[in-house]
Amino acid sequence: MKYFTQNWYREMQVYGFLTFPDSKEDWDESLNWKYEDGTSYIEILQAELEWRKDDLLTFLPASFHPYILDGSLKTEYPSKELRKMAEEWNENYQSRSHDLSKKYMEQFEEIKEKLPSQVLEIHTKSLHDGEVLSFSLTESTFTLIIAGTGVGWYGTNVKLTFSDVEKCLIPEQLEGSWWLYDEIYKTDTGFELHVLFDCPLSELMIQARELKIETLEK
Repeated sequence: MKYFTQNWYREMQVYGFLTFPDSKEDWDESLNWKYEDGTSYIEILQAELEWRKDDLLTFLPASFHPYILDGSLKTEYPSKELRKMAEEWNENYQSRSHDLSKKYMEQFEEIKEKLPSQVLEIHTKSLHDGEVLSFSLTESTFTLIIAGTGVGWYGTNVKLTFSDVEKCLIPEQLEGSWWLYDEIYKTDTGFELHVLFDCPLSELMIQARELKIETLEK
């Protein structure tokens, strides 16, 4: 991936995590909430903070680090200083993310008329959140079966058949992973597709001449 990289996705998760209650009343109300097993709201926040600690330390400025290391980033009602720091970082992230998406779309607009029609369909009918049910690779063909019921465009499973494959880099654990984001490029002989997957976070790269997309009967 040149744009929507693994680090880009990890930072996006930090952005989604760095939110605070709108008011002290909302915070106090949340403190009374518990899971059915008795786990408290604070315990959930502590667990998620610990799980995200490495990424928080990687992508947030040093001024956030004391809050991360002592666990207070999300387990205490934020001070005005912390809230202001978060707002400024979030605004900066939003600006950078917008610029990145714009750059990718500019290059895509330049090549889309030269791409096979069904390659364009990956862009126009996103497979975001589709689970990989199975895949197979022969000498010149790569096939993916995606659970299309998890995405907005398909009501059934989807079969992607890449033919005249010139290069294919497959993650160690592809089956069971979830389609996140994709990038498409034109090559001299066809196209190049990059897909970012989650669970685990990984990347698939395929260079091929043609793509056939079929919906499968339930």
